[in-house]
Amino acid sequence: MLGILPLAAFCVLNKKLFKDNAGKSVEFNRKTLVVVIIAAFIIGIYDGLYGPGTGTFLIIVFTVFAKMPTASANAHTKVINLSTNIAALVVFIMNGQVLFTIGIAAAASNMLGNYIGAGLVMTKGSKIVKPIVIIVLLLLLVKIITGY
Repeated sequence: MLGILPLAAFCVLNKKLFKDNAGKSVEFNRKTLVVVIIAAFIIGIYDGLYGPGTGTFLIIVFTVFAKMPTASANAHTKVINLSTNIAALVVFIMNGQVLFTIGIAAAASNMLGNYIGAGLVMTKGSKIVKPIVIIVLLLLLVKIITGY
């Protein structure tokens, strides 16, 4: 996991790779489909095993390799994250491992963050996404190194 963080940071910091592509329509051709399926599969496994940074990795892959506009990549990421989170919730409920009061508070905070974040992405595009992705990658690096 630690090895993927520098690669992710390189992709985001490289202006030739991490472009907004705003105004460009998403081309759902065979290449885009293959990139999205492979990314969803690999990152989905990572999400199930470990989890932190999944959305960030999806946005990077969709923007850099599938050439999606930032807003489109963000929207697709939200749908994938929702589906993996619902699957995890079902498994944890079946095993009696859910603290519903904390879960409801986290869900409300998540909805607020998504509302604010989606609005920022729609108005500012990659100008807001790029710094936030870098911050998330740095926080993830600290989490992995320190174990917290």
